[in-house]
Amino acid sequence: MSAASYSPPRPRLHRALSRPFRNTHGTGSSPQRPSLSGLWSSQFVRDLPVLGRAQGGSDGNIVMEDSAIDWAYRPVPLEGVADAFAVLVTGDSMVPKYAAGDLVYVNPEKQPRKGRYVLVELDGHKGLVKQFDRWDGDTLVLHQFNPASELRFDRREILRVLLIIGSMDA
Repeated sequence: MSAASYSPPRPRLHRALSRPFRNTHGTGSSPQRPSLSGLWSSQFVRDLPVLGRAQGGSDGNIVMEDSAIDWAYRPVPLEGVADAFAVLVTGDSMVPKYAAGDLVYVNPEKQPRKGRYVLVELDGHKGLVKQFDRWDGDTLVLHQFNPASELRFDRREILRVLLIIGSMDA
C-alpha cells in the first residue's frame, strides 16, 4: 500500500454520530476552525433581548420592559424570529425543569402544545413559567412541580401564552 492511498481509520465516535470526520492532524493538512455544535448562532452576537424576570411560583410576577434589561446570545432555533426574547426565572416552583436564575428562550411565533413549557403573561404584567396542559373552554390549565398542582386561569386574565423553546442553566 502506498502512502498516497493510505487513509487512517476513522474514530468510532464520529461514525456513531454520523458526522463527517475531519483529519486536522494528518500529513499535509492544516488545522481547521472547529465547527459549531449547531446549538448557538454562528455570529456569537448578544442580540436577543432579555425583557424581564418571571417568577416561578404560583404568585408569579413578570415585569415586561419596553426595552431590554440585558442581552443574551441567540440560540439557532430563534434565528430569524424577530419578536423572540428571553426571560430570567426566579423561584423554585418548576424545579427540576427550571431553577432560579435560568434564562428561558421564548418563541412567540409557535403555539404551545400539551406538555410543553410556557411563559404566561397575565393582566397587570404578572407572569408565570409553567407546563401547558390545555385550554378547557375559556380556562387555561397549567401544571407546576413545587408544590405539585394544577393552576387554572380565566381567558380574560391572560394577555399572552408564549412557548418556551429552551433554557440556559444558571
